[in-house]
Amino acid sequence: MNPADRGMRGISPMQTRVDLQMLQDAWRTTPHTILGQALSLMALLWLIRGWPLPAWQWVLPTLGLLGVWGIVIAMTRHFRRFGIPASGYQRWRRSLLGWHLSQGTLWGLFAVALLGVADNDWQLALVAASLVYAYTVMLVSVHDWGVAVAGSTPLLTLAGMRLMVDGQPSSSFLALVMGVSMVTSLAVTRQISRRLREGTLLRNENADLVLQLREEVNNVTREKARAEIADRQKGEFFASASHDLRQPLHVLMLLSSALRPHVPAAEGHGLLDRMQTALGSLSTMFERMFDVARIDAQRIDYRAQACALPALWRRLDSEFAVVCAHQGLQWQLDPTEAWVQADPHVLERILRNLLNNAVRYTERGTVRLRARARGPWIVCQVWDTGTGIAREHRHRIFEDYFQAHNDGRRSSEGLGLGLAVVRRLSLLGPTPVSLRSRPGQGSCFSVRLPRLVPAALQPEAQARVARRPGTRGGKPAAPNASPLTPPGVILLIEDDPDVREGTAMLLHQHGWRTAAGSTPDGAIAALVALQTEGRMPEGGMPSAVVSDHRLGLSINGLQAIAQLRYKFGEALPAFLLTGEATPGLADAARAAHVHLLHKPLQADRLVRLLAEATGAPERPDAA
Repeated sequence: MNPADRGMRGISPMQTRVDLQMLQDAWRTTPHTILGQALSLMALLWLIRGWPLPAWQWVLPTLGLLGVWGIVIAMTRHFRRFGIPASGYQRWRRSLLGWHLSQGTLWGLFAVALLGVADNDWQLALVAASLVYAYTVMLVSVHDWGVAVAGSTPLLTLAGMRLMVDGQPSSSFLALVMGVSMVTSLAVTRQISRRLREGTLLRNENADLVLQLREEVNNVTREKARAEIADRQKGEFFASASHDLRQPLHVLMLLSSALRPHVPAAEGHGLLDRMQTALGSLSTMFERMFDVARIDAQRIDYRAQACALPALWRRLDSEFAVVCAHQGLQWQLDPTEAWVQADPHVLERILRNLLNNAVRYTERGTVRLRARARGPWIVCQVWDTGTGIAREHRHRIFEDYFQAHNDGRRSSEGLGLGLAVVRRLSLLGPTPVSLRSRPGQGSCFSVRLPRLVPAALQPEAQARVARRPGTRGGKPAAPNASPLTPPGVILLIEDDPDVREGTAMLLHQHGWRTAAGSTPDGAIAALVALQTEGRMPEGGMPSAVVSDHRLGLSINGLQAIAQLRYKFGEALPAFLLTGEATPGLADAARAAHVHLLHKPLQADRLVRLLAEATGAPERPDAA
């Protein structure tokens, strides 16, 4: 058996620790009483110097007390230097009990000697002094009942027995008082000692629980931090890899469009349409996953500003009027003149995702977009007459990959990330999204935004919102005068040869000539080569510039466009293609009046945008 456990069987580790702590406290505080007792001894010796008391009756107790105190002082110095190890618990406790027992006995011998020669008045004083001493010992050692008994019982017992020997009624009464006082004091001290011990045990147990809880909280915090870091790193990797993942998909979409004129209509156009539909679905899935990755990687900043809903309504109307007509649905747009405080890009993406969701799950009826003033708020609402959402699914509808009506996980119905992206976007700013729905009747998604009064807006804000990419002062930007008739020449800057060749092939099929290069200088050299070959007049100006953003050089796409505009004029229409979510890129493109396009890009959209920017007629035969 471990020496530390000897004599402490059946005691829990907590109780063992508490007992050791209380013993150390006793040796730390109780020796301070020796000074008071020494002064009391000196006063007592001075008081009895003239009493008829044999010398040996006071010399022996005095020498005994001095010896005990000397030993205690030496042990106290040892304790303060080395403490009390667990293995020395029993030895130090026996020493503590022996000290108080010896001290109480020696004071008791003093009392016996003095009571034998004192008169009645002094007997009463000596009894009172004995009781005070005993009470003091009990008070000082109240945490340890054994020490209280060892220190007080010998003195009171010896003094009481000496009084009983006198045979006087007064002495017997004093002895009785001392006995009753001793019994009651020890009983009270025992109760207090037990309560103190229980309180100390409870305090230590609580301290252990607090430490355990703190350790658990620290462990959970560390694990949570690791999980968040891992999740952020995953999002960072996915967001950073988006360009590399989009690039081959972008090439496939361009090449599939360029392949159409070379495929016989009867045999291949149906297969080509299916391939382009599959590529479109894959592009949509990629876009949803990239959105989630960008938001989780904190690559999207929420920048609230004055936002005019009419301009946003026009953009959504031009897009979803065509989408709803294609699906055989009625499209209803309620006009609004409201202004709100929001990030226009985040708000547009939220509404576009909600509208796409409404179109997807509405087989017949109406899809509606409206805005309603509600006190200091504007509530943008997307209504549909679709399948609706059951009550048990409403709390999960914004979860990742959850689809209430796609138990078979058909890829044609998406991945279930549209509303998950809405939830993440709504958390970027004060744009809470709520849902009301009735199964079989439809749903209504609402986005609440702070309302602005147009009269209070700065003129610069109104002018900024009124402008659109590719415009100057709210008017469409026109290319510099060119001797070429539309469609003209497109400057193409792309460092990936496959993408550059695929884009040039597509543009050529729609009537444009391309001056392509991996750098602005390369594109200019290709333009000079066209002039040298006589394929465009000397001094002719390009119609537009299309540039990738990440060129793998010391410059990016915006800087390349700025170089070409410096040479060919600031009004040169420009389109910037990107496959990654660079923070602030949308704002920088808008400030430079550059149309930002995200890869993978539908070929017909690129052709349509170029035709709108350059005023060139589209060639339906090339489609």
